[in-house]
Amino acid sequence: MFSTVTRPAPAPAAHDPAGETVIQPSRGWIGVNWGELLRGRELLYFLIWRDIKVRYKQAILGAAWVVLQPLFNMVLFTLVFGRVANFSERLGPQYRDAYALFVFAAMLPWQLFSTALNSGGQSLVAQQNLLTKIYFPRLYVPASVVGGALLDLAISLVFVIFLMAWYHVPPSPWIVLLPLLLALTLACSLGAAFLFSALTITYRDWRFLIPFIGQVWMYASFVAFPPSIVGPKWRIVLALNPMYGIVTAWRKLILGGAPDAITGWDPLFLVTSIAITAVLLLLGLFYFRRSERRFADIA
Repeated sequence: MFSTVTRPAPAPAAHDPAGETVIQPSRGWIGVNWGELLRGRELLYFLIWRDIKVRYKQAILGAAWVVLQPLFNMVLFTLVFGRVANFSERLGPQYRDAYALFVFAAMLPWQLFSTALNSGGQSLVAQQNLLTKIYFPRLYVPASVVGGALLDLAISLVFVIFLMAWYHVPPSPWIVLLPLLLALTLACSLGAAFLFSALTITYRDWRFLIPFIGQVWMYASFVAFPPSIVGPKWRIVLALNPMYGIVTAWRKLILGGAPDAITGWDPLFLVTSIAITAVLLLLGLFYFRRSERRFADIA
């Protein structure tokens, strides 16, 4: 983030050094110092653990909120969209009664991404006192939020397994690829956290925009209702949303026998999600690094 330039002094005295060292900010795009990130990985572990403890500190139910928050959303979406809007009929006779599992399967990746977007997007503003006191890799701040959300996802996954057993829904044989899909979801979440955290600390208006963006993004990802309610032409437009392809892939793996018309699965959508996620991650990284030189001044 800084470059060191050594140049001769204009008229050094006999007892002065022969030159002076000038430390100045680097210009343009700044690459990611992967060696520095690797050397400081223990600090990242500490920040993740601290984020988890602070989140549930002095909470009566403690870590139970990890399951209760998506559980409340699942119940609400099941009642509103499954019963009132009668979208459960679109799942066919085999999965009509398993609308709660249909929703919760999509809540798994969305819970991770939503935490990265909302909490990760405002993480630098929340830690501004730390940014002005000591230097450390600033990428660790939003990354620690996403790392803590991985624990939430793991706990929620246990609840999904319980729902699968309750509704007698076997997973897809391709469930062994779930770690790769999780890595894709993690990359998309990190890209959003890096990009929006840098935008928020630079332009504070983003604090008010991020919750609205999250709500719109959730509905555009079809977390609460089946993609079959829109025509094929609109699904091509929705494929430009990386989380749409990721959500449909999670449903495909968890609802193993469900037809693609129900899950919305299409290999082309997943390929599109991979490409857009790569762009989002690179954009988030480099915009974060370019803005990083000003964090201590504007925090």
